[in-house]
Amino acid sequence: MPEVTTCRPAIEPSQWLAYTVSMLLPPRYGRIASPLAFAGYLTWAAVAFELWLVSARWPPVAGVPARAAVVALLLGFLAAFFSRMRAGDGDYRGLDASLLTIAATALAVLLPGRSGTGPVLLIIVAAGASSAFQPRGALVFIAIVNAVFLAILLFVWRVDHALPTFAIYAGFQAFAAVVTAALARAERTADELRRVNAELLVTRSLLAESARDGERLRVSRELHDVVGHRLTALTLNLELLGDAPGLADRREFATARNLTRELLNDVRHVVSRLRRDDGVALHDALERLAAPFPRPRVHVDVAGDARAPDAERAEIVLRTAQEALTNAARHGGAANVWLTLADEHGALRLVVEDDGRFPDSLVPGNGLTGVRERVAEAGGRLDVERGTHGGLRLVATLPTTESAP
Repeated sequence: MPEVTTCRPAIEPSQWLAYTVSMLLPPRYGRIASPLAFAGYLTWAAVAFELWLVSARWPPVAGVPARAAVVALLLGFLAAFFSRMRAGDGDYRGLDASLLTIAATALAVLLPGRSGTGPVLLIIVAAGASSAFQPRGALVFIAIVNAVFLAILLFVWRVDHALPTFAIYAGFQAFAAVVTAALARAERTADELRRVNAELLVTRSLLAESARDGERLRVSRELHDVVGHRLTALTLNLELLGDAPGLADRREFATARNLTRELLNDVRHVVSRLRRDDGVALHDALERLAAPFPRPRVHVDVAGDARAPDAERAEIVLRTAQEALTNAARHGGAANVWLTLADEHGALRLVVEDDGRFPDSLVPGNGLTGVRERVAEAGGRLDVERGTHGGLRLVATLPTTESAP
């Protein structure tokens, strides 16, 4: 089975561990081993170590030892952070249980007693908010969290210089929020560039195939109108010369006349073959379509007889494959995608399956909706379901004849 693989950029030494772990983990857990996730884990570990030491001197909280309460809150924070990294940030998905839990536990861990590193957890909260909300919404959420933090500084910790202390931690939060927002924006831009590049590759493949069809038609017309016409005239003249005394009996003349007839038949056969439309080949186009994706790895399998009857159906097949690959890379977190195309009983059957995440409730977006409409207009059918590898399985059946339903 042919595969499409691309060269990966060089990995910085500081990223090799996260990259290696992400490759070993199942695709649905790949995000929890990203460099950003590791930064969060290290931050949490540093805060947890300091709080473990200082919380032993704090008074009990509602009859519970302070250290036990702090450990419970820290574990809740880590679980929520883990859940958020596993699910991914998506496109401004807004407030959810994981972000709310992260913010609540980060503030609650400050209540039992004063800590120099405890407020550092709010930096993670700010980073999460900047990726979950549009800039204005992130600013409002961070402001609410910091208002509670300022109240803790003033009324619980009773810090003498509360405002300067608050400003220091707020500055770190602002930095984290801006950097995270920039990274999220860069990822969305990269996704958009990959999508546009894939569309350009599809268009170029279709134009190249149309150009080849046009060139074949032009050559067939030239052969028919020029070479065929001259050979026909030559054949007629040879037939007339055959009545000349002494010429018809010569072996050379009979050979020339037979060769002319055979050549005329050959030209007609070539013209017929050039004018016959044998459809649009899709194997190379599908491989070029998959090439821009650094991840997932795309396995392309196209049956030898699988050809679209015209450019319109070829475009539908390629656009469907493009949308499936985009979903697998952007939303599914897949490591592998299997793309197969075959001609079954007069219909093209495209199957794209990945090993990424399958959503609990699948709500088709504009991309899948547009693909479904394209397939339906051509008399086909699009099915979306959970695949054998746990990810999304898209099956498009497209008739190859106009009379097909």
